[in-house]
Amino acid sequence: MLSIRLDAGALSALDSFAVGRGGRSAILRQMIEQVLEENSGRPLLERREGIAHNRVSLRFTDAEISVIEYRASQRSTNRSGWIKALVRRHLALKSRVDDGLLNELAPIRMQLLRIGRNLNQAMKAANLRMMDDGDKKIENDLRRIADMRMDIAEQIAAVGDAMHGDVSYWKVAD
Repeated sequence: MLSIRLDAGALSALDSFAVGRGGRSAILRQMIEQVLEENSGRPLLERREGIAHNRVSLRFTDAEISVIEYRASQRSTNRSGWIKALVRRHLALKSRVDDGLLNELAPIRMQLLRIGRNLNQAMKAANLRMMDDGDKKIENDLRRIADMRMDIAEQIAAVGDAMHGDVSYWKVAD
């Protein structure tokens, strides 16, 4: 079983492409098989569950430790967690977002989603009133609500991106 998330546009494009080619599952299966075939000469890494088994020892100056501790506190993590995330990002391995950051962002995203739902309800109610009463004065309010809905949708997407890992934070010079 494999599950992926796609935005509506990508899913629609995939569905259009998959028509007459066996459907979504067949197309995805073919794509995966093609990638595996193209990369068959590369070494495969076994996925280990649980904690990492390899240890590296590093020595830092007092000034470096101060900077590391400060940066780690900004990301709501400890020194070793921050260093591991930095190294994994530099190696282009996925590093999950710190739990502290997730804990801070999740309620913000939930509140934005609630505001978005409230705006949707206000929009529906205003549309019904306009249809029932023929009240044209509501048109300006409807435009403002639509603009607010767009702003909220952008903020929800931005918080979602941050929850999935702010890659720009980890970019380092080679």
